[in-house]
Amino acid sequence: MIITDIRSDACDGLYFGKVFSTLFDREIDVVLHGMDEDYLRYADNCASYFNSMPQELLALLKKYSFRYCEDMRDFFDPAFPDVPENVSEETVLDYARVNCLIIEKPKDRNVIGFGVEFSCDWEREHGMEWTIRGDRVLYVGDFMGISPWYADRVYETECRSYVYEGFSL
Repeated sequence: MIITDIRSDACDGLYFGKVFSTLFDREIDVVLHGMDEDYLRYADNCASYFNSMPQELLALLKKYSFRYCEDMRDFFDPAFPDVPENVSEETVLDYARVNCLIIEKPKDRNVIGFGVEFSCDWEREHGMEWTIRGDRVLYVGDFMGISPWYADRVYETECRSYVYEGFSL
């Protein structure tokens, strides 16, 4: 297993582990919603996918993260911008720090689904979240705990997501 150091949180029934993120070159937390063997195997598959995401998917995540960053620029202090003007889709993740991988119990164990929580310079209070199911980016925006198992229409109509071209604060 690539998820290690799994421990229980007595307060809310969650479990926490660790995984090394090859994308961000650091160890991060993993939030787990159970300990049964099948679920842990599924969670490990999700962590492996996160570490070896297809380049096309990563490119979309960077694009939507950049869109989020640029939309927040209106709220920066002009004298002290949180992110320099020359940030791009390729460099936007330099201004984000991955905190944890969140793996809920799946509705379909044959489909990868997870969320990723970040701290980021352009939105210090709410951070950033990515939600992925299979080979699709479902949500990029401030952290709200978006499940990868919502009906597709929920992402389009109820989640304020930079995945959708017309969305802006």
